[in-house]
Amino acid sequence: MRLLLLNQFYPPDTAATGQLLADVARVLVRDGHEVHVVCSRGGYAGGTVAGASRRDADGVRVHRVSASNRGRLRAADRLLAWGSYYALAAQRALALGRFDACLALTTPPFIGLVGSLLKRLRRTRLVLWSMDVWPDVAEGLGVIRPGSPPSRALHAAARAVHKSANRIISLGSCMTERLCRAGVDPARIATVHNWVPGESVRPVARRSANGRFLVMYSGNMGMGHEFGTMLDAAARLRDDRSVEFRFVGGGKRRAEVEAGAERRGLGNVRFMKPVPLRDLSELLGSADAHLLSMRPGLEGMLVPSKVYGILAAGRPAVMVGSTENEAARLIRRSGAGFVVPAGRAGELCSAIRRLRDEPELAPQMGRAGRRYYETRLGRDRSISAIVRELMGARVLPLILPSHSLRTVESGRKSA
Repeated sequence: MRLLLLNQFYPPDTAATGQLLADVARVLVRDGHEVHVVCSRGGYAGGTVAGASRRDADGVRVHRVSASNRGRLRAADRLLAWGSYYALAAQRALALGRFDACLALTTPPFIGLVGSLLKRLRRTRLVLWSMDVWPDVAEGLGVIRPGSPPSRALHAAARAVHKSANRIISLGSCMTERLCRAGVDPARIATVHNWVPGESVRPVARRSANGRFLVMYSGNMGMGHEFGTMLDAAARLRDDRSVEFRFVGGGKRRAEVEAGAERRGLGNVRFMKPVPLRDLSELLGSADAHLLSMRPGLEGMLVPSKVYGILAAGRPAVMVGSTENEAARLIRRSGAGFVVPAGRAGELCSAIRRLRDEPELAPQMGRAGRRYYETRLGRDRSISAIVRELMGARVLPLILPSHSLRTVESGRKSA
């Protein structure tokens, strides 16, 4: 089959969506398909990705369009990058001829409209891989007001993409439930979890951090995350020399988090730059416990992807903020850690102290998380499900919320 993959970013860019897409593309090429990726020359963190249109070492045909890219900090620059990528990606996709199927992600939002155009003009099968749910995310973050003219227009665009897609891939039960509430037929949704790109994380032996219990937040520090509870907990533990907090990564809110730590005078908090994917096992394995977060109100709109790396690394996790998002459900289901509501700094301190003071607890939770990743999650299992959806196989989704299973069964029997 001749296949088109659409996403703004693709390796060697470091964006997680592009790395996951590359894993899928390699499997498709390995299986004998002709695979084209249309992405942007602009990088996730700004700048330009080296290399123009070419066939990479894995046989994937990569087409980089010259979309605008001035970084991600200003909304106007981001909108310009999105708009130019929409136009240039559509132009390039049409110029490449007919495709049998298109896999469109949601970076940028509504790039699936290009897939809808191909479906209408050339009968290309469209599969939408929903990495986040727009415009719900923008409303949840306060960027646009629900019910406003921009909100109504964007919801109309979302409905158009959902209606056009032959199949929609959701990242978890929370997202599937949200899509169903938005009117998407559950029989057209496949719920497939993300994974660690390249399956690059394995448990490693813990190295001493000067005898301290190391609590780490690793990953993007973005608008959807909650950091006040973490910093308040660090403030409560500032005189406890046995605990150290470390924030690793970048993002729009890193400067704000650093300023918050400085304002509180937190000598027990350190900051590090992000590390390459090849060093992720060592980084995650260097911590005794990991923090992840999501602001309440964003449930089902996105999934904190760092949860998969933590589970794969075999380290305990503490979810801070929203208690009913996908990561929180995974942690509870696997027994890999604790879930702490936003604003409960004392509860977060108690969880950290338990992990530090009960010698068997952290290793036990870490092993439970790793076991869950190996038996229920992982790259091969998820990519197999994605490929089946792209090929048009009539199969049940990998994971669906229990309330939807009967609907899916009956919908497929009547199809």
